[in-house]
Amino acid sequence: MSTKLFQNDYTRMFYPKARGYTPMNADGLQADDSRAFLLEGVQIGDLIYRRSAGPLLYAGINITKGADDPRNWQSLPKDYEPCSLELGVDYTAHPSRYPSPSVVSGTSDPSAGFDINPINPTQPDGIDRYKFSTNAAQGSYCALPFGGSSYECTASGVAKLRRFAMIHGTSWYHQTVHVDNLDIQNGDLVVVTGCEKTSYWTCGLFSSAGPNPRLTKTLSVPKVVEGVAQPIDIVESCPLESTPTAGDFWVQSGRPGAAYRLENEPACFAFRGFHISLKASVYNDIRMPWGIRQTLWHALPKVLRPPTRSWPLLMYAAPYHPCAPISELVHSSDARVKTVVVHDNDILSVLQSDEAFLPTDAELAQRMTARYVVLVDSAGRAFLRDKSDVKLSKWERFRLIHRRRFISVRREHLVNDSAAS
Repeated sequence: MSTKLFQNDYTRMFYPKARGYTPMNADGLQADDSRAFLLEGVQIGDLIYRRSAGPLLYAGINITKGADDPRNWQSLPKDYEPCSLELGVDYTAHPSRYPSPSVVSGTSDPSAGFDINPINPTQPDGIDRYKFSTNAAQGSYCALPFGGSSYECTASGVAKLRRFAMIHGTSWYHQTVHVDNLDIQNGDLVVVTGCEKTSYWTCGLFSSAGPNPRLTKTLSVPKVVEGVAQPIDIVESCPLESTPTAGDFWVQSGRPGAAYRLENEPACFAFRGFHISLKASVYNDIRMPWGIRQTLWHALPKVLRPPTRSWPLLMYAAPYHPCAPISELVHSSDARVKTVVVHDNDILSVLQSDEAFLPTDAELAQRMTARYVVLVDSAGRAFLRDKSDVKLSKWERFRLIHRRRFISVRREHLVNDSAAS
């Protein structure tokens, strides 16, 4: 099974528990050209994008920082202005949300979580060892031997970043794809509004066909010596201990989520944000390079222009994310829609409290269309709003009753962000 398929299965099993997307086979978020990013990790306001094997890459732009900030090492649009966020007002920090040690898991049996305990913590070899186990037959896990923190935008912060994403989404794609020549597919650009961070993490999938499953794993990581980062040479050992009746386990483990263990928690093991997608014709115009090829491209009728997403090989497409099919539904709801922003919280809000795994795309679409309408302004910028928060006309209520897909409602929501008036 390919890495992408493992990532897709991991997303479907772990997304509800992690409250967002987790890269299974990557050292957190990567950015080769930004030392500030490597030392501090992901932050609210970062522009990131997903790659084919699951890694998340930093696009070199944080929309809450000034143009001279070290995190904005990539070239910026000419009209760039940061979106100011204030700690405690627009976003909050929870430094000890995850205890040390702990395991976050999504299992087929909600009552069968993971237990984690240290092994010989007094050994003087510079290595911390932990054992964690579960009786669940199937699921996913993310081990946090040193705990973790959570950062989340408040309602005001989400509204500010949504406004920025809808206004500047097209220019961000133009900057990252056309100017900076980053291989970002339509729909893969994300503005981070929340993240879970730690100094070290490792994750995996497991499944057993036996009647009495028992999975046990051990984890070895280096200690921090006087606050100095220690390279992780011995990253993980995975012996499986089982009873004779447990049956064989199928286990897939991801790479550790940090190349170094740092006290300031640079590794992001889950994130949430606004997923920005453009109308196909708008993205095609951005993706097409300048020069004679663009002239020939525009000479073709729009119906004859092949979608640029089909140009790269399928193996380079980003792995599954539940926001992708929902964004496509929003685009199909109204021909006027040019820019769509869908937030992870929109997906999480329709999941049931006892739901361990993501539902199928068809079930998810049914739940989303039952709860949300699409607000579209005169510029074609759209996002989802709960039906109970929008005052609908008689005709709009009639359409709501007799349609099983998203209905679009014309509102100038960027002028009046309440959108309910």
